[in-house]
Amino acid sequence: MRENFWRLRALVALVALFALMGSGAWAQDGKPIDGGKAQAFKSKTFDVKEKGKAVIALSFPAGKEAVVTVRSKKKTDVHLFVYDAAKKMVTKDDSPGPNCDVKLTPKAAGTYTFEISNLGPGDNACTLKVELGK
Repeated sequence: MRENFWRLRALVALVALFALMGSGAWAQDGKPIDGGKAQAFKSKTFDVKEKGKAVIALSFPAGKEAVVTVRSKKKTDVHLFVYDAAKKMVTKDDSPGPNCDVKLTPKAAGTYTFEISNLGPGDNACTLKVELGK
């Protein structure tokens, strides 16, 4: 009986582990992950399904210009949208093609959310890079 109990616990632990690993697909659900401070963030690659999106939140200081780029491995139509803490869009690049470039200079320190949308055709690996001015 105890052996079955431990097997059940092991199975539950495995399911929980896969659920946590699957939360790397948080991007597919549109739920932002905390990317930390923009000063420390360099880049991150997201696997974005066709018609899916990746979302990350970064904390920015006031008054420092940031250059944000998305470079994609495949030739799908990728867009980048940037929202402030009030969920107001502050900038975007919705031009056709696999790459995006935006600049922003936050007036106030706070958290900004970056949404990478892949319209397809097909899945893509998209790398978000943030370069903060001095």
